[in-house]
Amino acid sequence: MKTTTAVSVPSAAMIALLALTGCQGQQPVSGAGEAGASASPHGYVEGAQEADAPQLRLAVSDAKTGGVAVLDLLSEEVVTEIAGSPTTKLSGADSRYLYLGDGEAGTVTAVDAGAWTVDHGDHKHYYTAEAKSLGQIDGAEPAHVVSGPTEVAFFFDGEGRAKVYDRTAFGDGELTQLGTVAPGPHHGVTVPFEDHFVSTVPGDRAEDLPSELTVFDEQGQATPIDGECPEIHGAGVTRDGLAFACAEGVISVDEDFHAEVAPYPEEAGDERAWSIEAGRDLAAAPFEEQGIGILDARSGEWSFADIDAEVVSAGIAPDDSAVIALDGDGTVYSLDPDTGAVLEKKKLVEPFDTEGEGHGAGPSVAVDSERTYVSDPASGTVHELDPADGLRQARSFDIGGAPAALAVTGR
Repeated sequence: MKTTTAVSVPSAAMIALLALTGCQGQQPVSGAGEAGASASPHGYVEGAQEADAPQLRLAVSDAKTGGVAVLDLLSEEVVTEIAGSPTTKLSGADSRYLYLGDGEAGTVTAVDAGAWTVDHGDHKHYYTAEAKSLGQIDGAEPAHVVSGPTEVAFFFDGEGRAKVYDRTAFGDGELTQLGTVAPGPHHGVTVPFEDHFVSTVPGDRAEDLPSELTVFDEQGQATPIDGECPEIHGAGVTRDGLAFACAEGVISVDEDFHAEVAPYPEEAGDERAWSIEAGRDLAAAPFEEQGIGILDARSGEWSFADIDAEVVSAGIAPDDSAVIALDGDGTVYSLDPDTGAVLEKKKLVEPFDTEGEGHGAGPSVAVDSERTYVSDPASGTVHELDPADGLRQARSFDIGGAPAALAVTGR
């Protein structure tokens, strides 16, 4: 095992988790459940407006300018635009907040998309507020951002540490750093999980992808997780725990911090996945050249979708009701979540040259429980599809520019 160090890790009460590419459940917000809450709706924050239904918003990043437009999906109006630079990418998102990474500037900008849901079990509250930038987190070589209900971990490869911020303070417009997790320089990721932080740790050389995981407790003590999987890259969170893509399969970590590797399905051949898209109980792993695997996190069993082209973007609905893939030719696929069978496919997106643009610059999908969104940078539009109705095109939004990475907020 490699030597691991840590510096001041915050205490937390984690009750649910989010994947890097999006929310997998409802989020608590600042003010929820506090004393005196009876005078205001549960989850209310100053300046918010309560609604009687989810107020969904779609964040759309521009592949050329790095700017992000936030579109209200009810009014179809752009409620805010956040300026960026050509090196800015949508590095992550959760049910309310967006995280825009700029590797050249060494910053991550946190953005409040201004729509959220507070789940109280037997009922929910829905809110909207002004969408706005919250400020920047600085660090060398910003990489993965992973959000939990009460904390967000921003991993900086060049520093070899995750800076942990108080997510509940974001609702008050404040960026409050709680501590750091410092495994050492490498291309890594840290995930808030069960009052702890699960992090990759560097290999023999910092330039190598990691092969091992370590769990940090709330006092900052590091304990190696028993399990190894070469070249970890890509992380997701299901209801059953964490999932990381690696060269030989997906390594899963449960609530007791036990790890198990599910080897890729035989149909994948010698290919591997570089990313994980997580739903409630399912995780999708697009393979390097063609096809996509769907892993049932409960059973550890795979199904395989035979797509004869590279999958450039994929997503799973938060309730596992839909699995959507987009290939390099611009064809969108609706897949059976249980078997991986192709239910419907539709050529939708025009070719777009992403050479030299980096990750997240091309067409992409975002999947919600009822609708799927597909960006078309060549035409400047975002398409809204209904997976339950044969990928019927419900609406099309003329965003302009080169819309690329997407995220749905307000769930």
